[in-house]
Amino acid sequence: MNAQDSAQPVRARRRDFLRLTFAASAVLLAEACGPSPSSGGPVPTAGAPAPVNAAPPTTKPAIQPTAATAPTQPAAGQPTQPAAGATQAQAQRGGTLRVGLDVDADTLDPRLSKNTSGFRVKELAFNGLVAINPDYTPVPDLAENWDNPDDKTWVFHLRQGVRFHDGSDLTANDVKYTYDSVLDQSFNSPARAFYLSVDKVDATDKNTVTFTLKSPFAPFLSYMDLGIAPQASGAKPDFGTKPVGTGPFKVDTWNTGDSIDLSAFDGFYGGLPNLDRVRLKVVPDNSARVVALESGDLDFVQSPLSPQDVSRLQSAGKLKVERTPAAGYTYVNLNTADPILSDKKVRQALSHLVNKQQIIDTIYKGIGKPANGPIVPGMWAYSADVPSYDYSPDKAKQLLDDAGWTASADGIRTKDGQKLSLVVRTHSEDPDRKQLIQVLQSEFQNVGIDATTSTVEFPAFFQDVQDGKYQVGVIGWLNLSDPDRATFRQFTIDGTANYGKYKNDQVDSLLKQARTTLDHDKAKALYTDAVKQIVDDAPYIFVQYQEYIAMYTPRLQGYVINPVANWLSFKRVSLAS
Repeated sequence: MNAQDSAQPVRARRRDFLRLTFAASAVLLAEACGPSPSSGGPVPTAGAPAPVNAAPPTTKPAIQPTAATAPTQPAAGQPTQPAAGATQAQAQRGGTLRVGLDVDADTLDPRLSKNTSGFRVKELAFNGLVAINPDYTPVPDLAENWDNPDDKTWVFHLRQGVRFHDGSDLTANDVKYTYDSVLDQSFNSPARAFYLSVDKVDATDKNTVTFTLKSPFAPFLSYMDLGIAPQASGAKPDFGTKPVGTGPFKVDTWNTGDSIDLSAFDGFYGGLPNLDRVRLKVVPDNSARVVALESGDLDFVQSPLSPQDVSRLQSAGKLKVERTPAAGYTYVNLNTADPILSDKKVRQALSHLVNKQQIIDTIYKGIGKPANGPIVPGMWAYSADVPSYDYSPDKAKQLLDDAGWTASADGIRTKDGQKLSLVVRTHSEDPDRKQLIQVLQSEFQNVGIDATTSTVEFPAFFQDVQDGKYQVGVIGWLNLSDPDRATFRQFTIDGTANYGKYKNDQVDSLLKQARTTLDHDKAKALYTDAVKQIVDDAPYIFVQYQEYIAMYTPRLQGYVINPVANWLSFKRVSLAS
């Protein structure tokens, strides 16, 4: 590392900021934080966003904090204390919290999960070495503290006395096993791409794990929230249905397509949860989940929710409504491997046909804001200074003409005898996205595109997206707690979430440079240059920065909303009688 010129303004490097912030981490840090639902990266969302009433946090530090001024909060598993002068109702023990899910989990193994429901279960049943705060900063969880002696070495000191649900003790070997399994290409973990900077993982002793990197990796700590699996049972074939974690709740039963039942783990290192049980009930229809909440059949529902239901329940005032900016966005994925969509001009033309503000005003009833790229506002690498596509059918027509797609006698554009035909797809569980593809179909048809729509259930739709069997797909990303999560897998040439086979060597280089750049300002410049090129190439049409909402019974006390780890505070909530 080169020292900064003392005559220059102080610029906190990302590694220095995180290391110094927790230099005093022998003092246990914050519970109101939570591990990222995507222990390996961003999560494709199966639903619509939620409303917001506050600006998102800004996390870029201006000056390096010192150990003397570092936060002194309790650890991720410990209860927080009320602020001075605040009153706090006595937490009650017992009861079952009934939670509505929009889709079933794909697996309960946090190393393999790809959807939001699987990641939510991870928040209840597993812990990572770190947890992620609502402001996107990592704090200690299973790792009580850590050292970063050089740019390529991270040493984690495990919290002692942590047990798995089967009664076995957590050791460094379990951490090593978990990360080794994810790095094993044959294991097929979707998280693998985020750990390719890891050269080796060593269990230095029973309570110490050392990660040696191939090169400096700026977002490293943000990815240390991967749920740790026990070496003894993590390789069993049924681990994905009968998982064993260290979290506050253990999985009892999973009735596929219907419900997941968990019970309080009396060996949890943060203390026995107040709740006896958590029951996750799959209710695919957004409004049906809200009706179940109103009738008392459910206690808690979350995004995706229909905007009209949100407005109605807010006005009624009978249920608690929590809102926060989400670390995610809704977008239109254009498959650049498709013969028609491989043409940049066609993709740019489609981008000019998406009236983002009107979509937000009409479909989402004012929820969210127009998106201009993959990095969400409030994150340190976000820049508003990127190009955007205004709504302009005339520009779209001109671009299509320039691309050789000209209108025939029946108004449909053709090129070399081929019709300009596109199928616009989404999943059937989300009525707002179903409306959105109808709007896109109409806009496309108005400029001479032979556009049709298709909806299927989320698992089938997302599988087709992963397999590249689509042209135009409306979907979303959540849990983008770091700009690397928001960009690397999606837009690098070999990215594991680059479903549309987008390829730009310059973008690939910029994103790889940003990963190894520890200076915030330099990294932000790299991300901004990459985003500008991505937007110009238009593999995605960024529609809406999402927002997250939770609605629940007033009986639920102690819930803390988190734009990343939405359920982590379930470990300390209680149900009033």
